Amino acid sequence: MNLVGNEISENKKKTQVYQVTHDGVGNRLPYMDRSFISFSYGGKFIEDFNLIVSTNERLDRSLYADFEDLITNNSVLDGQYYWGSHFTANKLFFILATDGISQN
Repeated sequence: MNLVGNEISENKKKTQVYQVTHDGVGNRLPYMDRSFISFSYGGKFIEDFNLIVSTNERLDRSLYADFEDLITNNSVLDGQYYWGSHFTANKLFFILATDGISQN
């Protein structure tokens, strides 16, 4: 039995995560097109692990980190000494979703 045809085998991932973060050729989309659904951590993109950021209708976070005043309380005189302010670390919380994940 001989099969005639020119069908090409594709080993590319066809998950929804892959389709939303890559173009039709298999190249990763530019940052502008995946800015709210993808990020990298430790040099690895989350879509490489079949993960994507899921939000509840809108992004709800602070625009910048909180600030903290540097003061010294004085136990002898009324008031405080003000030395300045600095920003604390900004925090981001993401909900990650997947349409398939393996132990690897």
